[in-house]
Amino acid sequence: MSNRSQNAPEGIPPPPAGHAQMHVARTHDIDEQAALLRGWNQTYDQMSAGSFQGAFLEANIERVQLFREVTSNALYQTGVLGAGTVAVGVPLALSGNATFCGRQCDGTQLHVFSGDEAFEFFSPCGLDMAGFVFAEENLRSVLTADECDAVMGVLRKPHLRSVSAQNADRLRQLFVDACDVLTQSPGIALDTLRLSAMTRDITAGLASALALETDEVGEPLRPSRRSHIVSQVRELAAQGRDGSALTVEDLCRNLGVSRRALQYCFLETVGIRPSTYLRAVRLNGARRSIKHATSVADAAALWGFWHFGRFAHDYKSMFGELPSEAFRRFHRSKSLPVD
Repeated sequence: MSNRSQNAPEGIPPPPAGHAQMHVARTHDIDEQAALLRGWNQTYDQMSAGSFQGAFLEANIERVQLFREVTSNALYQTGVLGAGTVAVGVPLALSGNATFCGRQCDGTQLHVFSGDEAFEFFSPCGLDMAGFVFAEENLRSVLTADECDAVMGVLRKPHLRSVSAQNADRLRQLFVDACDVLTQSPGIALDTLRLSAMTRDITAGLASALALETDEVGEPLRPSRRSHIVSQVRELAAQGRDGSALTVEDLCRNLGVSRRALQYCFLETVGIRPSTYLRAVRLNGARRSIKHATSVADAAALWGFWHFGRFAHDYKSMFGELPSEAFRRFHRSKSLPVD
C-alpha cells in the first residue's frame, strides 16, 4: 500500500530585503518529506523497498528561496506550484533510472518544476537535489526584453532543460556557497549589503543558465563592431566607483545586444567571458579598497563579494597574495614614520 501526502501547507513568503531565514529537517516518513516544500502540493509514493530517510534544507534570502532535498528511496513524485512562481532544480547527486515529465534524467539537466501543469518525477534512490524558487516577476527583472519572451515562454510547462556543464556547475557552486555563508555567518541575516549581492548573483546565475539556452544565434558581428562593444563595456565598468552592481544583464540592456552576442564579442576579442571580465573589475576594485578600508571584509562586501572564503581564493589567484596579506602590507606602510 502506497503512502501519500495530503494538504501540504501553503508557501511562506520570503523575508523582506535585508533579512534571511534558514531551517533544516530530517524525516523518516514520505508524507512529512513531501510536505516540507510548502506550496508545492506534492504527493510522494515510495517505489523501492526499505525504510525511508529524508533530509531537507530551506533558506529564504530576500526574494529568493533555496532548498535542498535528499531522499533515500526511489519515489514517484507529483506536484503543482502556484501561478507566478518559478522553481528550478539542479541535481547534486542523481544516479540510476530516473525520468522527469516523461524524459530520461542523466543528472546534467535542470529540472523546471513550475508551470501551468503538474510535474511528474520518478526519482532514484539516493537523490540529492538543490533548487531555486523565485517569484516570476523577480526573474523577469534580470532578463532583457527579448529574453523575457523566450525564457518565460519555455517556463510555462514543467520539463527537463539541457544547459552547459559550466552553467550547471555555476548554479551548484552558488547554492553551496550561499548555504555555507548562511550556516557559518550568523550575522549575515542583518547584513543588507551582502544579502543583496548574494541575491543578485543567484538570480543572475539562474537567468544566465536559462537565457543562454534559449538565445538564438543571430548574424555574426563584424570584428570592428565586436571590438567597439568590448570598449563600451570597459567604459561602463569604469563609470563610478560601484562597479559591483554592474551585471551582464545591465550590459545587454545598455548596449542593445543579446547575451550570446556579448559573450561572443568578449571570447573573440579578449578571450574571456563578460562575466569573467566583470569579476576581474570587482577584484581590482576590492584591491584598491583594501588600501583604505578598515577591514578586508568591508572591502570585499563593498565590491559585491559575499562569500569571503571564495573571495580570498580568487584574490590570491589574481594577485598572488591573500587579501589579508595585502591589507597588512598596505596598512603597515601607513604606520611607518615619514622622513
